[in-house]
Amino acid sequence: MLKKKILSLSMLSILSVSLLFSGCQSMGKSSTSTANTINLYAGGSDNVRTTWESVIKEFNTKNPNIKVNLQFIPSGTSSQGAVDKLIASEKSGQKETDIDLVEVTDGDISRLIKESGEKSLETLSSDKIPNIKDVKFQSSVGKDKALVFRGTTVVLAYNSDKVKDVPKTDTELYEWIKKNPGRFAYNDPTTGGAGASFLITSVYNGLPLEAIVSDDVKWKDQWNKGLALLKELHPYMYSSSGKVQYPAKNQGTLDLLANGQVDMIPAWADMTLDQLDKGTLPKSTKITQISPSLTGGVESLVIPSKSKNKEAAEKFMDFVDSVDGQKIFIESMKAIPVIDKSKLPQEDIDKLAGLEVKDFRPYSIGDLSKDLNKLWQDQIATLK
Repeated sequence: MLKKKILSLSMLSILSVSLLFSGCQSMGKSSTSTANTINLYAGGSDNVRTTWESVIKEFNTKNPNIKVNLQFIPSGTSSQGAVDKLIASEKSGQKETDIDLVEVTDGDISRLIKESGEKSLETLSSDKIPNIKDVKFQSSVGKDKALVFRGTTVVLAYNSDKVKDVPKTDTELYEWIKKNPGRFAYNDPTTGGAGASFLITSVYNGLPLEAIVSDDVKWKDQWNKGLALLKELHPYMYSSSGKVQYPAKNQGTLDLLANGQVDMIPAWADMTLDQLDKGTLPKSTKITQISPSLTGGVESLVIPSKSKNKEAAEKFMDFVDSVDGQKIFIESMKAIPVIDKSKLPQEDIDKLAGLEVKDFRPYSIGDLSKDLNKLWQDQIATLK
């Protein structure tokens, strides 16, 4: 009897140790399997970087088992972007990629689909990204391959103390520039999107509507009229030391407006509103949209089909278009929300001065933008 008791106790001890050990193993496996790391690729001005950092921080507090690495490429650098890397990986036949999420414009998506095919991007659905159902806008080229998360546009920013006859159309704007020599500036188009928008709209306003969303090289033959207009406007631009100057970067023209050296510029709405809020632009600064409008559009997120962490990437996408995510984009960079505004605090909506994504004028001309920039450098920037 004693032997049986001893044997039973021994077996119970062994069983307990075994269960404890297997439990530890199970816990170890669980903690490893729920921890994911996703790489988010984005680029642009510094306000874009700081906004993404805020979004990631808030996401991490709600999802501690998912780590988001921000791979950010500042504007004006020569670093290879995620779109180029994805195209290269597709052409080389790679089976996987460490790129899990990419911030893209419609132009980027168009290029990806053209060079890598639609299958290079994951199809998105409300089953895995529930907040898709609240998004009011869709990428014109990405469709169900892209999730729109913010709107942005270039507007005219002006000093309301000096400008009383505010232009309402492109024709009125060009007349204003000639009547007020030296009081208008746009940045070098190769250094920032605000100047590029002024160049593109000046050239494409005289072309058929479909041209501005086409990368067909046939449109290059019709650029001369727009370039001639920019040559005509050149002597009336901001000048320093007796020479016309095209400032570097989007911030360059905003600095001229802030210092009173010019009275009107093309500028990103989000940058202008953000700097007004922070007091780096005078209170007399106002913004307006002309007709046809300067270019803008929506920013989207895509998941490469070869991503190794699609489930975690979808969860991050869902947060970006949640009420909490949209609030961060509004408060941090004055981005235009893409979900129903009634779900957002009124004080945040009031900061956007009535801008609407539906009024934006998207463009998608692909690599033609590089050719147009080159012509601007050769024909406009070199003028005396």
